[in-house]
Amino acid sequence: MIKIIQDINHAIFTEKEGPLVSIYQKTHKTPREVQHDMLAFKNHLKTVRSLLEKMSDEKMINQLLEPLQKLQEDKTFWNNNTEGIAIFTSLNDCVTIRLNKEVKDKVVVADSFHTKPLLRHFQTRGTFDVLTLNRERFALYTCTQDTCHKVAFEEGTPLTKEDVLGSLDEEKYLSHASYNGTSNQAMYHGHDDSKSVIEKDTERFFRYVDQFIKSTYSKPTKRPLILWSLPEHHSVFRKLSKNAYLYEDGIKQSDKDLTEDKVLEKAWEVIEPRFKKELKNVVDRYNQARANNLASNNIHEIAEKVIQANIEVLMIASNQSIPGKLDKVTGAIIEAKSSDLMIDDVLDDLAEYTLTQGGQVIVLDDGDMPTEKSVAAIFRY
Repeated sequence: MIKIIQDINHAIFTEKEGPLVSIYQKTHKTPREVQHDMLAFKNHLKTVRSLLEKMSDEKMINQLLEPLQKLQEDKTFWNNNTEGIAIFTSLNDCVTIRLNKEVKDKVVVADSFHTKPLLRHFQTRGTFDVLTLNRERFALYTCTQDTCHKVAFEEGTPLTKEDVLGSLDEEKYLSHASYNGTSNQAMYHGHDDSKSVIEKDTERFFRYVDQFIKSTYSKPTKRPLILWSLPEHHSVFRKLSKNAYLYEDGIKQSDKDLTEDKVLEKAWEVIEPRFKKELKNVVDRYNQARANNLASNNIHEIAEKVIQANIEVLMIASNQSIPGKLDKVTGAIIEAKSSDLMIDDVLDDLAEYTLTQGGQVIVLDDGDMPTEKSVAAIFRY
């Protein structure tokens, strides 16, 4: 069965041994259109085979195509798609990402994965998490400006108060006694007031949630975390939280009957001013750095700096591409024809190498770029 992953933090994207297959496809939800999607994917596989025949033997071709052919017939997979899919296959693995925004159909077979559309989905103007929380359960959503998906936790992860603390045994807290010795009716009093017990258990549950989200998601990703909860829960959670990435503004509403679209709509209203400010700061930094010869929009100069691990911030235009690839030794750009599907996008190569060297990659709308060129970079030194 093909692995469905949530983002680009997966080992397959570190693979260097080609050929590597990237497939992007627009998908639908209605039964009639699902049949069309399956047929379109079948045609994509024909394209993959024809490209592989130019560079691989039959054994390797079959090894790469086997998981894709199984996926082609998997009706459960196709019946549960969203607006688009991205599929990546190597000799060692095959994964797919469901996308909440429409993509252009594209097939690439090359010595690197075609990832720029994913950077657009997952890194445009930053990524952020939304924690929805009430007294009984929690959920986590990972979002960008364009996409939002509910995080699927590992099987067995405690997600409810009952999972974490166990069910509340009222007999543990209440006892009964007869007063004055005259009444046959028992009077109940609490060893620990029921309201107080609920409050204490709520705090214990919230502490677990805070620790789990902080250690498993916030600390590794450094993404801002927006809290979605009732006002009274905001105050309790914020008082005990140790999460440095908890955003100062949150959403003080019930988390009942939420959809991914609703989470994205409300959360983006909260986080957008932050990302606009961050974008302005990056553009201002670029302009200042360029005045000091520490930035450029010359792709050849940027390519050399990439090989030297001298890129602090790389900005690339989302709607532009440069057919070709990066010479990984010299930094030279090997240009190609736009019709050559076996050659990837130079901008992909620049982004990939920048990320592996700890640099930041930002994919921007053309109008947000600090230059009319398709790429711009701030150097480390």
